Amino acid sequence: MRRMLFGCCAAVVFFALFVSGAGAVDIIESQEPNGVAETAEAGWQAGLCTEDTNSAGEFCSAETPELFFKQAAGHPPDAFTQIIAKHDSIREPVGDAKTFLVDLPAGLSVNAQATPQCELPVVEGKEVLAFEGCPEDTVVGRSIVSASIETEGGGIPLPAVPVYNLKPRPGEPARFGFNVFGLQEVILNAGVAWQTDYHEYFTIHVSKIEELPIRFFSDRLFFDGTTGQAGEGGAFLTNPSTCDDPEVEPFRRAYATTLHADSYQEEAPEDEYDTLAPAFPPPAFLAGSQEVVSYLPKGAKPEGCAAVPFTPTAQTSAGTTSTDSPAPATIEVKMPFEPHADVYQSNVKTVKLSLPQGLGLNPAAAAALGTCTEAQFGEGTRAPIECPAASRLGSVELETPVLPAGSLKGSAYLAAPQGDDPESGKLYRLYLDASSAERGVSVRLTAGISADKTTGRLTATIEGAPQLPFTSFAVKLDGKSTSPLTSPSTCGPNVTNHDFQSYSGTPDSGATEPGFVLGDAPGGGKCAKNGAERPFAPFFAAAPAVNKAKASTSYTLTVQRNDGEQELKGLDVTLPPGTTARLRGVAYCSEADIAAAAASSGRAQLAKPSCPSSSFIGTARVKVGAGGAPLQLDGNAYLGGPYKGAPLSMAIVTPAVAGPFDLGTVVVRAAVFVEPESGQIHVVSDPIPDVVGGAKLDLRSLSVQLSRAYFVRNGTSCKPASVTGTLAGGGNDPSKPADFTSHAVSVGSWVEGCKALGFKPRLKLTLTGPTKRAAHPHLKAVLNARSRKDADIASLSVGLPHALFLDQASLGTVCTRPQFAAGACPAKSIYGHARAWSPLLEKPLEGPVYLRSSSNKLPDLVAHLQGQVTIDLVGRIDNHEGGIRTSFEGVPDLPVSKFELNLPGGKRGLLVASRDLCRAPVNAKVLAVGHNSRKANLSRPVTAAGCKR
Repeated sequence: MRRMLFGCCAAVVFFALFVSGAGAVDIIESQEPNGVAETAEAGWQAGLCTEDTNSAGEFCSAETPELFFKQAAGHPPDAFTQIIAKHDSIREPVGDAKTFLVDLPAGLSVNAQATPQCELPVVEGKEVLAFEGCPEDTVVGRSIVSASIETEGGGIPLPAVPVYNLKPRPGEPARFGFNVFGLQEVILNAGVAWQTDYHEYFTIHVSKIEELPIRFFSDRLFFDGTTGQAGEGGAFLTNPSTCDDPEVEPFRRAYATTLHADSYQEEAPEDEYDTLAPAFPPPAFLAGSQEVVSYLPKGAKPEGCAAVPFTPTAQTSAGTTSTDSPAPATIEVKMPFEPHADVYQSNVKTVKLSLPQGLGLNPAAAAALGTCTEAQFGEGTRAPIECPAASRLGSVELETPVLPAGSLKGSAYLAAPQGDDPESGKLYRLYLDASSAERGVSVRLTAGISADKTTGRLTATIEGAPQLPFTSFAVKLDGKSTSPLTSPSTCGPNVTNHDFQSYSGTPDSGATEPGFVLGDAPGGGKCAKNGAERPFAPFFAAAPAVNKAKASTSYTLTVQRNDGEQELKGLDVTLPPGTTARLRGVAYCSEADIAAAAASSGRAQLAKPSCPSSSFIGTARVKVGAGGAPLQLDGNAYLGGPYKGAPLSMAIVTPAVAGPFDLGTVVVRAAVFVEPESGQIHVVSDPIPDVVGGAKLDLRSLSVQLSRAYFVRNGTSCKPASVTGTLAGGGNDPSKPADFTSHAVSVGSWVEGCKALGFKPRLKLTLTGPTKRAAHPHLKAVLNARSRKDADIASLSVGLPHALFLDQASLGTVCTRPQFAAGACPAKSIYGHARAWSPLLEKPLEGPVYLRSSSNKLPDLVAHLQGQVTIDLVGRIDNHEGGIRTSFEGVPDLPVSKFELNLPGGKRGLLVASRDLCRAPVNAKVLAVGHNSRKANLSRPVTAAGCKR
């Protein structure tokens, strides 16, 4: 009637192979507090041994530590457990066991695949617990029992019986059984505590049979840990691969075996144990029971970690043969498994994989992605996984030698971000699950993905991996057309690097795989061997929405590149003459606001832009990512102040919100120059990033539309013109500028309706000051134009009569061209002052009038007009019809409502009178030509103030 007591205790303590522990529920013989019984014949002991007995014939026990097997990751030739029931003076047990539960130390591996498994017969749909038919090769141990018989007392030995490796039921990773006294079969149900540290545990329930006079007294159970080592399944038992000291925290609990026991004399609620539930989780300790925690006996500390090999390898396949394309990659880690080895590979503590450079995050996949929360994934719990379907990125396959091949399969889910730093491993995370309902195991891991902010290279890290043996661990990403990864931009080889940490402390000495090689470019053709071989011929367009002369319109610039081409790194573009911007009424976005935008999150910028709306000048739209459906991101363009030597700038502010990820705000500045002599707008952008928030931007198109009302104005010339410039291309490795290239662009531009514009400017010339012969009068010229109705002035020629000529004696100081370009003209080269008013500007432009060296006989007269922008009006001075003439040719196609030029007289006056200017009227010949080719003859008398007529 007590036969089950022996069976359950023997089975339970077998799996406490590392430890010796005190009895529980007052049914097991007591022992010393350190977990070692006073003698080999008392209490409960367990150990791993090199052999059963020593030379003196003593069994391996706490009293024979020289027999302990200590090799980390090795296979003990003998593993014993011994249990003696607590008994009275006549050796009669004092209690009857009901339920046992043992939690084994993490890392102690029991390999049920080491031997064939006995499949129990099934009769009428029910399993029959009969071991008579189990083959000899399914035996993994033996049990020697002594019994207590009411008429004989305790300690009567019985013949040894075999322990069989049984085929598990659904929901069990392993199952063992043996026959007690030839009367009762006992089944041991295994489980894995995958809600904590993945240690194994075992449960057994003891039935009470009152009609038999036999009770359990003691058992000594032996197992051969090398069983199966000669075959391909590997050894039956493997030590943990760590050599940490079990007597020093925090390692004590890691080595602990916890025993939960209930007796029929200390009843607990029956529903705490469900005998039909396979591999049920370790319950909380029942009321009326005791919990016993035991540790390794002194002297049994694992040793030999230096002899534990650690040679993991890692490899990646792109899932595509094409460069710069969606890459449904497979990342696989392998651990060598040599079933015949005396010492197995160390278990992996930390996984750290650096994927090939260029195998980066593909933003095109982000829009359709969802995320999984910690609660939905349930790591550290036995709750079912409830991650949304949209968070699934691919499949997971885990192979372990202790379970049948193909047992553990599951999914990879995108985890909800826990931060915004791409290099922290908290912005990008994966939840990885490999489960087997058939075997009752679910391996759940979290992988942090660090993305380099500069290169986008990805490094995956799994810390604190469970002490489980495995041969391969593979993550296979879904998605052929839209994958979360993009393939590298060159053929390769594209190498995966690894730096793992082992539980044994052995350095990672695994080989680096040669890496994958891609074969072709997107759309066909050979792949590029290096960044410089990648083509770069992007599409470019720039045009106003309305081509009418002098019309206010929006203006759009677009660049597009194909997969496989170099990434767009920057623009240097000059707009056609006459395409100008109305700056009047437009505020600047300050440097502080621009910096705040760059530092803000994308969602914050969408909710409240940092730049004021008064500085808004247009919109930006970018499409990013590889494949046929790139992600679209929208931003705004703002007017900024002086920048990198330019009088104006443009800040393109794009919130980078990609699906569940907020990658911040991308700000690309562009210096906006106004060419002083032509008035053309010249835009030079800063480098455009190809990695944002650690994601490989893979910019496919960029479109900037200057859409602010009345901001862009067409010119008044209908002559054919062009938008010209260069586009800079490059790679995703900024450390290789030699791989960068440039592409010249030129696109035609024109406007219509120029002839319909009028052209009626007015000019007034006035002389003041001395008017006598040889005097130097002051000349004031005032030009008024109808800026709203007329074409802009293209040229203006003013010929003064012979009565006024250039005084050669006043030409003492002339500014050279290098001095002028450097802004270093001598003060004495200033001979006048000019001002110009334009409806495009808040304030007039004004500045000195220089005499500047020229390729002509006489120096040029240059009005250096400064303000919000700088314009240089260059007049060529020559002799004409006995007088002097100044011709302003190539006047910028800019609207001017008024222009005023003052040339002072006096000692340094440029003009000298050849006669008394009051004797007769002085006439000037003036011809103005509009940009629409219309002419206006403005010849008229020059008024000499102070003359009496």
